[in-house]
Amino acid sequence: MPVIRTIKILLCLCVITAVSCKKSTDDNTVREGAVKNLPGTIYWYFAGSAGYYEFNSGKFVEEMMKMGVGSSRFDAFDISWDNKKLLLTMDVEGTFNFDERRLVLRDKSDHLTYQNIQDGNNIKDFTFEWGEIATTYAHLSPNEKYVAVDAQFFSDLPVSILGTDGTLISSWVVNGVSFLNYGIPVWTADNTLYFRIGNNLYKSGAADGFSTAPKVLALDQGSSFVTVNPQGTKIAFRRNKHLWMCNIDGSQLQQITTSQTFDAIDYDGENRPVFSPDGKYIAFTGATRSGTPWSEEFPDGSWVVTTGGKFGYIIVIPADGKLYDLDDKHGGAIWLTHPGSGSRAVACSEMLIWR
Repeated sequence: MPVIRTIKILLCLCVITAVSCKKSTDDNTVREGAVKNLPGTIYWYFAGSAGYYEFNSGKFVEEMMKMGVGSSRFDAFDISWDNKKLLLTMDVEGTFNFDERRLVLRDKSDHLTYQNIQDGNNIKDFTFEWGEIATTYAHLSPNEKYVAVDAQFFSDLPVSILGTDGTLISSWVVNGVSFLNYGIPVWTADNTLYFRIGNNLYKSGAADGFSTAPKVLALDQGSSFVTVNPQGTKIAFRRNKHLWMCNIDGSQLQQITTSQTFDAIDYDGENRPVFSPDGKYIAFTGATRSGTPWSEEFPDGSWVVTTGGKFGYIIVIPADGKLYDLDDKHGGAIWLTHPGSGSRAVACSEMLIWR
């Protein structure tokens, strides 16, 4: 009799395991199907490397190129709006050259190195000079005629627009606002540049040669990571650790993400929102109730501390104005994982770009 009971128990365990495995497989299939239906390609930077995920084809490149002074000399990168070209910012040859940065536009390729850009095949190759300029983040306009450069605190560099010959076209400063409180400039499809200074959002366009920058919207205190959809109709931003979205005039303001956060951790919650090319989705780095694990091998988008920085995992939600609970695994959010893996999440610490 005891033998019979043991056999029954083992049979039950086998059934439970089989059901559990099937459920996990079904969840993976649903997630991977949802990812394949996303538009375009998403790019990120993490742990010294730039990578990308081409959604429709499923192509996943974990190391498109190395980044940083110690490996490739590249400061940062941007992707052209046709998804075919790469804009690199980097140091300039010469000992103790602290006043110049080099910008290179060339066709996109995998496994790019500093040596490759010396091959004579660059589309544009110019330098920008500014006193004591250091690591530079530059953003290519949709028509590829202009480059917007982030403000810098340590060199007193304002948000600036350059021509692709290195000419300084315009720059903007608001007196009394620290350069530490300047946001990342964002282009829209009509070659308008939006940027946050302090609590206000401004815009400047090619139509008048970027000679004016009227205020678009006043934001609440503490708003950050402000981005604009390519259509120029909606903005998304971080406030109180979560993401919010509204129309470009500030109407229909809605909180769009929520998750458990921790008072002791300033940087948890959701960060770095970017819209998809069609404006129908928002990608960002995010956190959930599992707290602060030490490894990137977590599928839930947890906020993580690493030596010298912080990062999260890439999550995608529809840009439909609904509130998405990131602690609910069936709540409609998509956590990106390496293809074929239901558990290895895609980590990002900077330069989240969707083309």
